[in-house]
This record gives sequence, structure tokens and C-alpha cells, in this order.
Amino acid sequence: MLASMRARRGALFHGIGAQLLRPSSLSGRVTGSLMAILNARVNALALAALNPRDGETLLELGCGPGHALQSLLHVARRSEIIGIDWSDVMLAQAARRNRLAVATGGLKLLRGDFTKLPLIDAIADAILAVNVVYFMANSAALGEARRVLRPGGRMVIYATHGSIMRRWPFAAPDTHRLFDHKRLKALLVDAGFASDCIRIKTVNAGFAVPGLLAVAEKQPTAA
Repeated sequence: MLASMRARRGALFHGIGAQLLRPSSLSGRVTGSLMAILNARVNALALAALNPRDGETLLELGCGPGHALQSLLHVARRSEIIGIDWSDVMLAQAARRNRLAVATGGLKLLRGDFTKLPLIDAIADAILAVNVVYFMANSAALGEARRVLRPGGRMVIYATHGSIMRRWPFAAPDTHRLFDHKRLKALLVDAGFASDCIRIKTVNAGFAVPGLLAVAEKQPTAA
């Protein structure tokens, strides 16, 4: 009986982790609603670090239900904003939440794999990636992000510190990759960002949960 209960508990948490990786169906819609609550503070911290400016082309990787996109639309007017996600459920929620911007062309939503972004080189001035780096198996996805970033552009990444995530049963090795400062910086360096162009600090994600906030700049092209 005890073994059966443990198996059911393990299956439940694995399912939660899988939904965070790739939300789908009704469970995915519920996951999107939870993201709105859990990501509110870290989205605000990441957006402040991104410092979006009017007229820029701004990209969010893993846009989820579109809350950060909604904030970008309010603070960066006359900008081209792009949201990419690999979940049709999340893209549908983001489209409903930002329907006017989608209809008028201020927001473009794309379905895509982070390791092969459906964008041309050097299109984005700034890139936002909140709570998605866990799902990048290697540096290929961040290398793609760097490819579409303009020289002198910046990328902001938020990830909950691995020291706390290890205590969360849904963050299993087959769904989540965990980070501390050293591992996150190594991933960015492997993706092509210069070590001296990366800044990582610890932030309070709420409820005394430590998070990592990284800002990586793409070096300008030499004259």
C-alpha cells in the first residue's frame, strides 16, 4: 500500500513537471493560470532589468499565458514585440489576453522550438526569458537566442535557485535542469556570450525564495 501511494505521488509530481515543460489540454490551461500568480513578482524584476525602450524589437522566450507580454506592451510603446512558446495552449491564452495588440500588429505570437527559432539573425534588441532555462537541455537554445539578438543587445534570464528547487518534487531531472550562479554563467558562456558581459545576482522571488537574475549582453561587432 505504501509503495503504491508513493508511486501515485511520484506520478502526480512528474505530471506537474511535464505540464510546466509543455502545457497542454485542460491541465495546461490551469498551469497557465498558476503561472500568472507565481510569476508576477519575478516578471516585474526581470522587466526592470530588461529596461525596455520605445521603438525596440522585444522578444520573450516561453511567453506562456502572456502576462509579461502585456506589461511590455504598456511600457514599450511603438515597439515590435514577439512572443514565442512551444505550447499551443499557452499561445492561445496569450492571444486572448493581448487580443487588441495581436489584431493591430503590435504583438506577434509564434510557435517554435527554442533550439531553432523562427526568426532571422540579429532581429531583437532585447530578449526576456523567465522560468524557462530549466527546460534547455544544453546551450543550443541560448545560442539561438544570441543569434537573433542584435550586437549590443541584451538578454535577461530569471531562474529560481537550484538550492530551493531541489526540494520541490515536481522539479525532477527528466523535466528540469537546476542552476546556481556558476552553472548559469557557464551555460551563457557556452552559448557564446562573453564572460565579462554577463551579470548575475541573487534576488528575492517572494516568500524568501532565492532566484537568479542574469543579464547578458551581446558584444557589438568590431568596427
